[in-house]
Amino acid sequence: MRRNKAWYFRNNPLVQDLPTEDLDFMDQHTEMVTMRRKQAIWMVGQPADRIYWVRSGIVKVSKVTEEGRELTLQFYTKDDLFGEVALFSPTAHESNAEAYDDTILYTMAKTDFLRLLRRSGALSLRVTQLISERRRRLENRIGGLLFKTAHARLAALFLELVEDFGVRDSRGVIVNLKLTHREMASLIGATRETVSFAILDLRKDEVIQTESKRVIILDEDALKALVAG
Repeated sequence: MRRNKAWYFRNNPLVQDLPTEDLDFMDQHTEMVTMRRKQAIWMVGQPADRIYWVRSGIVKVSKVTEEGRELTLQFYTKDDLFGEVALFSPTAHESNAEAYDDTILYTMAKTDFLRLLRRSGALSLRVTQLISERRRRLENRIGGLLFKTAHARLAALFLELVEDFGVRDSRGVIVNLKLTHREMASLIGATRETVSFAILDLRKDEVIQTESKRVIILDEDALKALVAG
């Protein structure tokens, strides 16, 4: 079976059970975009006028602080909807988005997506819940930046990544996202050196392993205890 755009939306968890006419609307009003690794999807100040789905690959969304330091906000992977902040943004993006790997996207104009939301109460509710959950995660991470140790912040990050990128095997859970120590530091508001020392400690305590820039979670309970501690 040829896995075309119509097939994708009929198998995307967010929209797959919508009425046929709504799925047909999505098929007709989206276009496919192929992005190379590190290619910008949008930049600060550019019009916030499109919504995106990830067909394959990974997308990174980040901001640059006034001091010139990059702060990674989120990663998105297969089947994820992103760019939904455009629904509530007056005109322009306040973040940067780039293809973290070679990536294929489906994109729809914000005006068309708003039309779809108006005709589908079910989808409107799901998008609202999605935005609420993402805001909760971001607020939790910001709270961690203020009140938790670097070890606890790193543990919380690993648990969050397990939800989105975790693949279980005989050793534990592989976080199927290659991150450098600098990128982890960007996610938790720490220095690269601090992250490196924290990872050494977690490896020594047999809480995690590392392999080709991937983290393998050996003891999720230990990570949860660190976060709670």
